[in-house]
Amino acid sequence: MPLSELIRYFNAADQAGEASLYAREGRVEAWVPGFRLASRFRPVVDVRREAIVGHQAVLAVRGEAGQAADGAALFALCETEQSVVHFDRLCRTLHALNFLAQRQSVGGYLQLPVHPRHLLAVPNQHGLVYEAILKRCGLAPDDIVLELDVPNLPPDAHFTHALAAYRERGYRLALRVPEACADPGAAWAAVLALRPDRLRVAPTAGAWQAAARDGEIPLERDGIESGADWLRACADGIDFALGPLFGEAHADCRPTHKASGKPTIPPSRTETRHENRQ
Repeated sequence: MPLSELIRYFNAADQAGEASLYAREGRVEAWVPGFRLASRFRPVVDVRREAIVGHQAVLAVRGEAGQAADGAALFALCETEQSVVHFDRLCRTLHALNFLAQRQSVGGYLQLPVHPRHLLAVPNQHGLVYEAILKRCGLAPDDIVLELDVPNLPPDAHFTHALAAYRERGYRLALRVPEACADPGAAWAAVLALRPDRLRVAPTAGAWQAAARDGEIPLERDGIESGADWLRACADGIDFALGPLFGEAHADCRPTHKASGKPTIPPSRTETRHENRQ
């Protein structure tokens, strides 16, 4: 379905009626009262292959006068469960449409955050509505990696059931766990029971990194800014990395493969590798 028809479809299906999607310079933006929303994408790099394998979507927000605004503040303005679910889905629909607009020349997967309040507000069948949105966009749950924060360990039954529902539908799960815990052994057992596809860990989360390597769970680290950060991530056994070293968040995704079919190495990473050889 052409992008213009998808925009009309999603606008017509929006029962809340307080937001609208529109096309701008080959991409899709959204309007909510007082703010305009756009998608930015950050490359996700497979550390071992030294190749871009996906993109994390980031919400870019501008006020009516064009000034930058904080996306987290917009979630804080959602006063009801229904409003936060609606706004979270709107953001992920926006990202899916912008990913779709360049999918033929890009490839890889789309990594999307799920707001914690959304997870709590939906009683069951997590991921069902978004799966229907993805299908309209020619995507599927296995094209998506969902980012979720684990609020506490062991997790409550609602959180566990939500993850199970996402997994059954084919979504991959990237979990961010608390850095500190009173009982590391019990906490790690609880994480294993959640069956994440990867753990998002901070450079200071040494205990989690060691446990994840033992449990063969892939690790993802953000904030890679320099060649030294890259080398530290390699030494720590990090599997996936994000950060300014691979390029700032941009409206355009980076291709995951060259025309030759070989994986694309991020330019900044290539420069770092060259510097380290000198």
